[in-house]
Amino acid sequence: MSDLTNESVDLIASYLGDEVESLDAPPPPPSEPKSRDGWLPDLNPTQRQIFDDPAENILGHGEKGSGKSIAFGHKLIRHAYENDNALVLVITPMIRTGNEGIWYDLETLILPAWKDGMGLEFTPSKLDPLTKDRHRWIRNRFGGWSKLLLMSIPHASQVEQRVKGPAPSFIYVDELTECDGVNYWKFTAAQLGRRRGIEGPQQFTASCNPRGPSHWVYQEFFVNCVDPETKGRSPIFSVYHVKITENVHRLPPGYVDRLHSLFKNDPTEWARLINGEWIDRPTGEGLFKGFYSPTLHLKGDLVRGLGLEPKPKFPIYIGYDIGQVWQGVTFLQCLPTVNKTVWIIFDECDHLRERIVYKMLAWEIIERMRYWRRRVGFRFQYCHITDDSAINQWRPGGEGSYDAWEFEKEFNRVLAEFGKVGADGTVEPAKLLGCPKGPGSVAARVRLIQSKLYQEELFVSAQCENSVACLNNLEADKDDPTKPKRSKWLHKFDSFSYPIFKMEVGGDPRMHLPLRQSSSVKILQVGHK
Repeated sequence: MSDLTNESVDLIASYLGDEVESLDAPPPPPSEPKSRDGWLPDLNPTQRQIFDDPAENILGHGEKGSGKSIAFGHKLIRHAYENDNALVLVITPMIRTGNEGIWYDLETLILPAWKDGMGLEFTPSKLDPLTKDRHRWIRNRFGGWSKLLLMSIPHASQVEQRVKGPAPSFIYVDELTECDGVNYWKFTAAQLGRRRGIEGPQQFTASCNPRGPSHWVYQEFFVNCVDPETKGRSPIFSVYHVKITENVHRLPPGYVDRLHSLFKNDPTEWARLINGEWIDRPTGEGLFKGFYSPTLHLKGDLVRGLGLEPKPKFPIYIGYDIGQVWQGVTFLQCLPTVNKTVWIIFDECDHLRERIVYKMLAWEIIERMRYWRRRVGFRFQYCHITDDSAINQWRPGGEGSYDAWEFEKEFNRVLAEFGKVGADGTVEPAKLLGCPKGPGSVAARVRLIQSKLYQEELFVSAQCENSVACLNNLEADKDDPTKPKRSKWLHKFDSFSYPIFKMEVGGDPRMHLPLRQSSSVKILQVGHK
């Protein structure tokens, strides 16, 4: 299980395990330094090439789970061990990326391998309370200490100032394609060569998942470094595609299946993260590109049946976008935390491009409502939200109808046929409320969802496959990029954005149901698919 906590709690929690002590090197122990005696870490063929490569600039790229960072982790430890007073600078774009990425790999896998393999000595990780940088000392083969320094730099504009002081002898940047500018390479690599007494090569190294040919990483390591006459890459650059096929035997059971389930509805991310290809998103694709990140916003595991579930004492909102062949229905909750409010998408009942009579759709939704009351053991209040036009606009064709009224009538008719099933499973008659859908409202809902994602105030259950696919695949309209392009994902977007927009703009007072303070939202086994 894991909790969604407010940002400040996350930051504090991310420092746990670091000792805040003196930043000076410890005195050398009286024992003789350990000899490597030919010992080598267990590496795959491509990892071994990276480990031994003396080039000035080395990039390792490839699909998720291929072991890129592990290769560079062993390489930087080798540099720290083989050089006296080396300074290895490890850079990540975010504190969390570093602490839960390469620093975690060093702590739990790489350093223990060196300790078991050749008796390497090293100190615990320590935190600089002023800069929030982390460091640890590695005892080198000369009997002294070399230093590993972890520095998180969120923006390219900050790189030059942050790296001015240190004189590193080795640089490793984790998740280079998550870094927003070429400064992460130019200004850091410019610091190399100044550290005295280093015998081996002083190198800039980095690993990343692929993006597209338009990304600056591709331009620098695949285009600008190529000699136009020889058509070959400059010898000071080495680039490796680290393939997952060499590393599958080291991955935990179900890891690859989980990746496939996460990205099966996103062809661009599938090509990048499953096949290791450098491709750009097609023009118009990705209305929420740069806002939605599965790492941050997707909660649970589709393969293992894990997802978000509603919390008791809070109302449940059901958003509808219904028609004759497109029915998008989304279940959401609005949950206040310590210092902000978050929305969760925890269930859905969709029929996209599939004709279904309203009676059957009503039956399915009532069953979902009853399921959640029985599962959580709380008599949730349900609030049904659709758009105003479904309530007050006549749909031409045939006898004509008001979609929301027709559905509401069928919902309450089916409910009457069900009868009472018990106090915890009883569902009350529905009354659909209208969400404003006037001029500019669509663009306003897009901006609102983008804002919620950017501020980490919207999370989606891994069990809600259509909601996840919508966030990945909903395209922007070519004529007006502030609006979504018409597609099946537009109906899904409407269904989950109506309740959020209605609530955020302070609409119908019936929506303002009692809320109680909460500090976290837990991921639990739901198994409702």
